Amino acid sequence: MSRHSHKADKAPHGASQGGASQERPEHAPAAPHEPQTAPEPSGQGSCQAPGEAALADPLQALQAERDDLLSRLQRVSADYVNYQKRVQREIAQAREFANETLIKELLVVLDDMERALKAGAANHAEDDPLLKGMELAYDKAVRTLGGFGLSAIEAAGKPFDPDRHSAVTVQPSNDHPPRTVLAQLQKGYQLKGRVIRPSAVVVSKAPEKEEDKPDAPRAPGDSGVNRGGP
Repeated sequence: MSRHSHKADKAPHGASQGGASQERPEHAPAAPHEPQTAPEPSGQGSCQAPGEAALADPLQALQAERDDLLSRLQRVSADYVNYQKRVQREIAQAREFANETLIKELLVVLDDMERALKAGAANHAEDDPLLKGMELAYDKAVRTLGGFGLSAIEAAGKPFDPDRHSAVTVQPSNDHPPRTVLAQLQKGYQLKGRVIRPSAVVVSKAPEKEEDKPDAPRAPGDSGVNRGGP
């Protein structure tokens, strides 16, 4: 009985070792390899989130508004600079021609003095003291006004200039080409290059040809045939 029990005691021990050897696998199976996905690049091709798109639209609107305001400011600045230049030019012209109205009124005085000198020269001798005094007064007046920029316009013998001359009448002339000033009826003046009174002149024109002249009027019943006999 002791022999059987000894075998029985050994049997479970061997069985436990065999079972342990059977339960332990020789090679464990490897876990399956899962492919890893690469992260998407965050470049221009990536889609923006709704929040980013909502922020981009107001930013573009603000940039467009800024560009428009900057363009308006540049135009306003350019207009203001031009306005300043124009005002300064007008002020300078106003100062330069401030005496224009007064000098225009004095031109008639010069005209009267010239007519008086012509009449005096026709009725008095050249050495007449009165005539000499009038000539000195006239010359002094011309020099004084000339100091303010007044000068006479040359007209006689010059080509007709509508900006400087005023044609009063037209006369045919064989000695001068057409549109030439034949005579000056009233002297013209300019103030610092600006015409304040044009010269009143007579202008030449081409003489009429014989075929251009109208025929002389005939008496009633006259046919132009000489009816008188010898």
